[in-house]
This record gives sequence, structure tokens and C-alpha cells, in this order.
Amino acid sequence: MHLDRFRIWYKITYRRGRVLATEGDAWTDLDAPAFFEDPGLFYHADGAVPAVEQKKVGRIAGAEVIRFSFPTLHPMKFPETNVAVGRLYRNLRDPGAPVVLISHGWAHRTLGTIEHLYVRPFVRAGFSVVFVMHPLHFERTPPGAYSGELVVSADVVLTVEAFRQGVIDMLAAASWLRSAGHTRIGLFGYSLGAYLAGLMAAVRGDWAFVVLGGAGDSPVSPILDTQLGRNIREDLAACGMLDRAKVARAWKIISPAAFRPRVPKERIFLIAGRYDRIMLPASARRLWRAWGRPRLQWLDRGHYTLLATNRGLMAHAVPFMRTQAESGPGPARTGA
Repeated sequence: MHLDRFRIWYKITYRRGRVLATEGDAWTDLDAPAFFEDPGLFYHADGAVPAVEQKKVGRIAGAEVIRFSFPTLHPMKFPETNVAVGRLYRNLRDPGAPVVLISHGWAHRTLGTIEHLYVRPFVRAGFSVVFVMHPLHFERTPPGAYSGELVVSADVVLTVEAFRQGVIDMLAAASWLRSAGHTRIGLFGYSLGAYLAGLMAAVRGDWAFVVLGGAGDSPVSPILDTQLGRNIREDLAACGMLDRAKVARAWKIISPAAFRPRVPKERIFLIAGRYDRIMLPASARRLWRAWGRPRLQWLDRGHYTLLATNRGLMAHAVPFMRTQAESGPGPARTGA
């Protein structure tokens, strides 16, 4: 648990970040009933295929690496984040291999970590892999900010818009892959990325699998209930938003537990840490119950040791994903 304690300290002190604030009352419009009746309305789930530019940029063991980019289908006020950028790792042994769409965690700064922990093991297991850099991360980061800094903040509307753009960009990337003939695409999300992947499972039902590691019911919990959110709580208090009812209302639309997944329950796998101090066990249980109690595996890990060490998340995820990918995707259900 020492690793978890260090990482939490690092993100709330050394990486203090800029102070953002909620202004006005636009946040009161984010819980419109129509969005929950059909989340595809909010997340632009119309199957639009973006205009993708792609270029081969190298290889890793077992896969060629293709950089791709396209204009986001949901622009934000930061121009740097309005071009979606990602990598496709096409399996050289099987060009028609099932595809893992990775929804990555918060504040990654280099691609090497994602490749080492997740991409290479997935390729060895027989998958192709794709991931889109989340909004305001990596090269989508505005000047003067660090990767991911602006995604979750006391500006509750900006937080929603960042999550929204991230979901829409990944849905667009999946539409591009489907248009190219990749019919077996599954979701693998961890930490911050698990929220986005959970929302994607509520929008579409034709994912081959949905695996969430270190996931919770709502981003409200890690911000209001854990040490990680200490600085953001200070900022919320300064702008009059440090109120659970207000934040829960504003962030309901980015909370996976506010929806029932359209993916068949047998294709969903939640993996959680008993000692997680960021995605608290109580939050994981709330998601599990809200989703109709799909498969849930508890490991004796904290947050970072769950995600990034041997015999953790990947050891349990890969066998499940291979089994589900072999049986194909669930029925396509994108409507309410």
C-alpha cells in the first residue's frame, strides 16, 4: 500500500495544478431526463464515421503501429483537444483479430507506460489494440498545463465536457474500425478510463466484452470521499459547489451507475481492489448493484497495485476477454 500512498500524495501536492471554478448555473441543465432515457443523445451515438488520417509509425513485437487522428465530433473551448489522436496496434499474426479498445487512466504522460502494462500483453494474447488519447491528455494538452490536469476540477461543467468528448471520440474510433471490417471490439477501461468505458457500455450494446478495473459508480466518490480529491474540494468550496447534492446532480450524466448497460451481463467483468483508497470498495459495490450484479472479482490490492503489478488486473482480465471475443459481440442495441 506504500505505492498507493505515494501516488496519492504526488497527485494532490506536487501536481497541485491550477484552480478552476464553476461559474453560473449551466450545471443545473446537465441532468435533463432525456439524457438518461437515451444517453446516446448526449454522447452523439449516431454511428458517424470520422474523417481519419492514419500513418504507420513503427512496430512493437507482434504488431504494426498506426497513428491516427480525426477532428473530434464534440469540440471544446480548448483547440488543442479538438483533434482526437490515437494508436492502432494491428496484430501481425492475425489482421482480423478481435480489438481491445483501451480507455486509459488519468494523467498518463508517456505512451510507454500504456504499451508496457497493457498493449504488449494484449498483443501477445492475440488481440489488436486501439486507444484514443483522452481529452486534455498527452499532445491534446493545452500549453501550460500538464497531461490530464484539466479533466477533473471544480469546474463541474468542464469536467462533464471532458468526459463527454472522451466518450464521443472513442465511439467515433470504434465506428471507424467497424467500417474497416473489425466486428469484434471490446472495452477495457481502468481508473478514470473505467468511467468512460462504463458510459460507452450504456450507449452501445454490441461490445464483445466490457472489463472495468478500479471502477466506481460516480466520479463524485473519489473527489468528495478520498484524500485524492482534497485540493478539488478546496476549489469547490471556494466557488460554492462543495455540496454533495449539487456535484452529484452535475456529474450524474458522467456516472456509470446512473445507467443500465446495454451489454449482456455475462459479457461484463468488474475487477476491484479490497484496499483501494481512490475507487473505494463501497463505490465499486454501488456500481455492481446498479448494473444488475455482473461478475465481480475482488483482489487484495490497492488502486495502483491493482492496475500495474503482476497477477493483478491483467491476469484476470485477459482470459475473460479471450473467451468472450471467441463467442462474438452481443446484439447491437443503441436505442433506449
